[in-house]
Amino acid sequence: STIQRQRRELQLLMTELKDREKELNAMAASHLTQHRACEQYRQRVLTLEQRCARLDEVQKRNEVIRVLTKHVGVVETREKEAQRELSEARQQLCELEKKQQHIREKCQDFEEKNQSLSSTVMALSTQVGSLQVREEELSSMLKLKDQDVAKASSYILDLSGRLQDLETSLKESRSQESKLAKDLEENKLRYKEAGHKVTQLKGTLLKLCAKSIGNSGFFSELFVLYLLSFF
Repeated sequence: STIQRQRRELQLLMTELKDREKELNAMAASHLTQHRACEQYRQRVLTLEQRCARLDEVQKRNEVIRVLTKHVGVVETREKEAQRELSEARQQLCELEKKQQHIREKCQDFEEKNQSLSSTVMALSTQVGSLQVREEELSSMLKLKDQDVAKASSYILDLSGRLQDLETSLKESRSQESKLAKDLEENKLRYKEAGHKVTQLKGTLLKLCAKSIGNSGFFSELFVLYLLSFF
């Protein structure tokens, strides 16, 4: 819109310059008509002056056109830059719309999760209430259990005293058992030694009996059998 406005201004300026040129031409023609009677030299001078004036005017017009052309170029460059910025802004707007849609979807998901969490919190609140009631019941039971524990502790102390007495008796019994086992081992050793001695005596006695059988006759043999019956 700015470029178009400037172009229109430039066209108006060009039209005005052309009109002024026409006016100048008309004035020059009128002036030439009025001064035909003047000398040819003055006519030539006037013609040269007019041409110089026209040349200056054309130069001024050309300078104006050059400035306006440069300005138009700057404006076109700015317009291109504005178009580029507009394109970038549209692209950013599109991206923002996508992000906004994504955020809306996330917000919807969060709302659904929030509703689910609210339901869960309500259920947990109900469970907490039930647990508090159960806790009170357990506290009452625990107080009763504490009384039972106190009684059990007293009973355990009594049993511990009895157990210590039994352990003392057990130690004494084990000591006596060890002493009896030692005596038994000594008796076994003595029994073995006595058996060995009896075996030796038995052999000696048999030898003596064998010698006496031939000398004593039938009664001696009966006596030997009688002695052997003790072994």
